[in-house]
Amino acid sequence: MAGFEIIADISDRPARMLPTSSFTGAVGDLIELTAGSATWAACTSTSNYFSRKAIVMEATTSAANVLAIELTGNELVKAESANNGAAADNGDRMVLTDSNAVNNTGTDNTSQTAAFLQVRFAGAAADKRIVGYVIVGPGVDPDAT
Repeated sequence: MAGFEIIADISDRPARMLPTSSFTGAVGDLIELTAGSATWAACTSTSNYFSRKAIVMEATTSAANVLAIELTGNELVKAESANNGAAADNGDRMVLTDSNAVNNTGTDNTSQTAAFLQVRFAGAAADKRIVGYVIVGPGVDPDAT
């Protein structure tokens, strides 16, 4: 399975249909709802930590809605990584590569595009799978004026 996968959650929330606009996605894709938007879209490398986020649970093409689990930020998640996992990266905040991978550069990213916090890596380092938390916000930029 590519992308993001919930491996532990403190609450049991069912998947539900979220509104999209001609969305094409795969199971495990990370999507977001940004301020001012009525529809969810695929996360990108410019997604912000404060956007609401969800993980797609059913592949879809050109759909008006997508089955997904909205995240609270308390879910332990396994994610694809652009680079090998490393224990030295535990505690680092990371930017997304796209809707199904984290760009683990080996440094703590303090920008507003940091959307994942690593707590460990999964399997062998070369498996490029890391475990942590998707950083989720209320959808409002706290620095907006």
